[in-house]
Formats: sequence, structure tokens, C-alpha cells
Amino acid sequence: MLGFSLLEAIELHLPPGYKIRGKLGTGATSSVYLAVGSAPSERLAVKTMILGSATDHRNDLFLREMQTLEKLDHPRIPRILGTGEAKGSLFFTMPYIDGETLRVRLHRSGPLSFRDALLVAHDIGSALDHAHGRGVVHRDVKPENIFVSNEGAYLLDFGLAVTSDPESKHRANSVSGTPTYMSPEQAAIGRSEGWRSDFYSLGLVIFEMVTGKPPFHGSAKETMKQRQVTAPPDVRTIRPEIPEEIAGIVRRTLASDPSMRYPTGGALVRAVDAALEQLDLVDDRPRHDAV
Repeated sequence: MLGFSLLEAIELHLPPGYKIRGKLGTGATSSVYLAVGSAPSERLAVKTMILGSATDHRNDLFLREMQTLEKLDHPRIPRILGTGEAKGSLFFTMPYIDGETLRVRLHRSGPLSFRDALLVAHDIGSALDHAHGRGVVHRDVKPENIFVSNEGAYLLDFGLAVTSDPESKHRANSVSGTPTYMSPEQAAIGRSEGWRSDFYSLGLVIFEMVTGKPPFHGSAKETMKQRQVTAPPDVRTIRPEIPEEIAGIVRRTLASDPSMRYPTGGALVRAVDAALEQLDLVDDRPRHDAV
């Protein structure tokens, strides 16, 4: 493959007829490309590792994500279709999803409707329930890692995930994650961090979906300190028309004490479903992910 570009080398490993047609996005550890087959409807997403030195932690994060995704099988978590290596770069393929990140949606449209916010919470809660049941704690739930489409919402980027028994806790020796969306225990070095940390991060996302802004503001250091000493404001102090059914879900997910949050993703999803029913907001999508 001497003289081939990285993308040309990757194409040799794709199903027959598939060609890479453009870049879909780039993150801290990887880039994602669109590959199209002989028919326009034949589309794949190809995620490639950003090459670094042999000791570059980005390589470890990419490999961790690949290994984690291979353990998961849920309709709200894009599955790995194939893996490979080309010119020293690992890559894997996934189904292509037509949509955008929740961050892009919030930037473009502002707060979501109550129905749409609850549907995203349902889908991501269901994905977390599946991951936690297989011993995987995501540790980076945020709008940038949630993809929304006409079919529903998807949980992406498991590069920071840790794998352990779902009843055990991961004790962090360093702070790792996105400060704006960390739980109090995740933001503190040495504190035990269990799967309920993901529910706090999802609670911050729900808060932002219904109010248009996160509850904590300032620098990364300031926001991390705020959640250690200050309870988030009630969403209805920012947007009084938010129903109590939604405010109650946000309040419980954002409990400072992890034991006061929902015990499982399934319990969170059932609370969301109850809110949809009480508010007469119909979820008429095909259901393949009941918990």
C-alpha cells in the first residue's frame, strides 16, 4: 500500500464498492468519515484514530472505545460493524445515522419542546441502562456525545468509559471528563465513582434541553467547585412553565448524594415514560428498547 493515503488504505478494507466521500466530524481522539456504496442508500460511518506517538493517550482512548462498543448491543448505541488497521491507524465502521449532535440542535433551535427533551432522556437513559448492565460506565454524557435523528437519540463516544461490575465503583486517581457535565464525585480526585454518576450528567443535559443553558457557569475550575458546594437551581426558576413532572426528574438526577438518584437507567426511563403519559405527550415511535 506504499503511496496510498490513509483513506485510500482504509477503503481497501471496506465492503466491496464502498468509497469514502467526506468527513462528518473530528474529535479529540478520532475523525469520522462517510463511506458510500454502489447505491446512495448504502452508507457507513468510518471512525479512524488520530495518529500520535506510541505513548499518546488518544490511542488508548480510541482502543478503549472500540473494545467497549464490541461488548454492547442496544438500538440507541451505534454498533460496530467491522474493525481494521490501515497505515498504523485503527478504524471501525458503524451504521450511518442521518442527524446531528444535540449540541448543534441546541445552538440552532434553543430549548427543546418538553416532548422532545423527554424522548432524548428516554433514549439515553435506556442506552445507559444497557451499558451499566454490562459493567460499562460512560463518564462523558454531554450534548456533544448525543446524536439526534428522526428515529431517536443515540449515545456516542465511549472513549472515557470504564468497565467494572455494575455494583462496584471506580475510584478516580485523576479527574477525567468534561467539567461542565461531571457529577460531583467525578469532579473530585479520589472519590468513588459509580454508574449513577452518568445519571447526574444526563440530568445536566436534561436541564439544558428544557432551559437552554446549563445550571453552572464559569471556568472549568469554577463549575467543578460549584457542584461540590451548591445545589443546582430548580429548572422552574429559570423557565416557570416547565411541568413539575420534568422538574422532578431533573431534581432527582441532580441529587448530590448518588444514592438519592435513580437506582438504574430502567427506573429513570420509567419515570420519563410516566411523565410523557401524565403530560399527554405521545411517544409514537417504534419501540425496540423497552426496559
